[in-house]
Amino acid sequence: MRRRWERGKVFRSVLPHFEYVRPRSVKDAIRILARYRGEAALLAGGTDLVVRMKMDRAAPRAIVDIKRLAPLGGPVKPSGRSAIAIPPLTTLAEIASSALLKRRLPVLPATALLMASPQVRNRATVGGNLANAAPSADMAPPLMALGARVRIHTRGGVKTIPLEQFFTGPGETVLGVTGILGTITVPLLPRGARASYQAYTVREAMDLSIASAAVRVQKKAGKVVSACIVLGAVAPTPLRVPEAEEALTGTRGTAGDIDAAAEAASRASMPITDVRATEGYRRDIVRVVVRRALSEVLS
Repeated sequence: MRRRWERGKVFRSVLPHFEYVRPRSVKDAIRILARYRGEAALLAGGTDLVVRMKMDRAAPRAIVDIKRLAPLGGPVKPSGRSAIAIPPLTTLAEIASSALLKRRLPVLPATALLMASPQVRNRATVGGNLANAAPSADMAPPLMALGARVRIHTRGGVKTIPLEQFFTGPGETVLGVTGILGTITVPLLPRGARASYQAYTVREAMDLSIASAAVRVQKKAGKVVSACIVLGAVAPTPLRVPEAEEALTGTRGTAGDIDAAAEAASRASMPITDVRATEGYRRDIVRVVVRRALSEVLS
């Protein structure tokens, strides 16, 4: 294996099948991605990339290791008085164990604990889970339901967008081939609001969701004044369902109100039939997970 420094900035290891590059800054990483024109892959936790490479489902010409880039790492911490900042390199294990998140946004640690195994959670990052843009990605629905915003590093500069605008299709995001996901900023829940995430899998762990739902509901004076319902694994991207939100808003959140919202969510879903479940079964499961999530927050 041959190693060299490139212009004093980038460490490279040239291997038989790909080039390993370790940039010194986010700008360097973007420059390298641009050079390879879509044939480079970012390495953070590697829990998805390495598996796909072993299965010959990915063959990048270069692997760009961003694990040591300071702007993408650091602790989960408050962002002003009304939000929490989560660096994209934060592992799922760190999400699950964060005292700040457990106290202020407990739905996120609860979601992380549903994902994969302890070994995978120790490596997998929240940024990777989002940037891979799998329709079944578990962190996307609760973060969307909470109104998260994400920072995007591009060749033209840095911008911040709602997470809801981040996904463009299965495995596709606004990052394109040169963008890098930055800090995820999540607003704190307002008074009277609660959030829940429910996922249905065949197995309790190490499995992809057949269907999932994240909800955020706020009540005042006994009535639902706002609601956000986001579905996972039943559309090309995480799917917000205004029809279900409207069915719930203004009601007292009774069992009948919950059933009406769950039915609206099922009708709005766009599932497919594959080796794991049929379209009809997934629609039925949408009713189940939405009902469970709403029952939890409205109990």
